[in-house]
Amino acid sequence: MNITHSVGIGGVNNRDDVIAVQTALNALSDTLPSMNKLAVDGSLGQTPASSNTVAAIQLFQRDVVGMTNPDGRIDVGGRTQQMINLKLSQFEGANSYALPIPHPSVLLSDQDYQQIAAHLGCEVAAIKAVASVESAGNAFFADWRPKMLFEAHIFSRQTNHQYDSQFPQISSPKWDKSLYLGGEREYQRLAAAMTLNPEAALRSASWGRFQIMGFNSQLCGYGTVKQFVKGMFSSEREHLNAFVGFIQRNNIVRYLVAKNWAAFARAYNGPGYAQNSYDEKMASAYSKFIQHQ
Repeated sequence: MNITHSVGIGGVNNRDDVIAVQTALNALSDTLPSMNKLAVDGSLGQTPASSNTVAAIQLFQRDVVGMTNPDGRIDVGGRTQQMINLKLSQFEGANSYALPIPHPSVLLSDQDYQQIAAHLGCEVAAIKAVASVESAGNAFFADWRPKMLFEAHIFSRQTNHQYDSQFPQISSPKWDKSLYLGGEREYQRLAAAMTLNPEAALRSASWGRFQIMGFNSQLCGYGTVKQFVKGMFSSEREHLNAFVGFIQRNNIVRYLVAKNWAAFARAYNGPGYAQNSYDEKMASAYSKFIQHQ
């Protein structure tokens, strides 16, 4: 659990730090039988001292840290943060799935694109157009974690809506653009969902260069979603291979070959593709790439 400022009574209580604390305490809730799961909303309310999050901090300080008078505050590098991270490491080692460790990856080469284009019978520019639109030009964030977008409405569906009322930031009955944190911060939302149901959380995110949803992992040729995510962390070539498997098994290669962007986007991005102009963006990107060949 990484925080940049103090959280709790008298703390700075930045939203991202509060989310990190709420996520960590939820992960450790089984070690605190009297603690209910916290809403991961990044808020301590108008009166932090009366919030459920501060109550959980105090409970952890009393029962785990051993503080006689819990102060309800987590300071950066303080005893409470150190003990939370110790317990998290023990818990993850024994009981939980942890995301792969990111590392610098070899990016796709022109030869990779040419090889796959020849295999599919399409133009290199067509594949690059899809990649450009889906991941805005990059497969990884600066820390080499694959680009990822967590979808709260998919997590709600994957978990039979059981978390909608208590965890509205990560489980929503309908798609809600306002829930996105964007960029690397989407991993905070993923982490929060993983404390509730790791498998469903991984299935509820789109991954990598081509932003393929985790629930499509078997269509991409992987046995499990965890193997799929491992592939997304391993290399950009894995992203391309997953894309090939996905469009072949969905029988939409023909749309890519014909550059029928509306049909491709409908099949690839869903019936709401036009709302986000995916077909127009792909057509525009294709024109750009074909001019520079």
